[in-house]
Amino acid sequence: MTRVKAFKSQTILSKLMIGFGILFLLVGIFAIVKLFIGDSGSESSSVDWTGFLQGFQGLFFIGLGAYNLRNEKYYIEWDEHQLRFFLPDTKQLETIDFADIDSINIRLFEIELYFKDEKRTLDLNSLKDEDLKKVKYKFEPLQKALK
Repeated sequence: MTRVKAFKSQTILSKLMIGFGILFLLVGIFAIVKLFIGDSGSESSSVDWTGFLQGFQGLFFIGLGAYNLRNEKYYIEWDEHQLRFFLPDTKQLETIDFADIDSINIRLFEIELYFKDEKRTLDLNSLKDEDLKKVKYKFEPLQKALK
């Protein structure tokens, strides 16, 4: 069984983004609390926006890291008889038997699978280059056999 991830992302970078996001959020909260609790001296009447901006930046990093971690669950896998994929457009596991495919059209970043009554397009734009080559390498002999 060969499996490739459907998105180019690295788990360690996503976790680092979440970690830095939490750090920035805590610094921002500390700065905001210090602004409201601290001395309201008369030396300046302007508001220090640094805490708000750091808090927003922290929330942004946390959201981006969580989004990347959520995309880790999507994949394309195959063996000698079946293709299985779990992609964000359907959000459910789909299984295709290679015997049910009538024809295949391989394009640069997508593979079109034609069946008797439908057409299914696999969008490969988000794959890493080496994973894209693996998927295309699997479908090229099938495409030639079906012609």
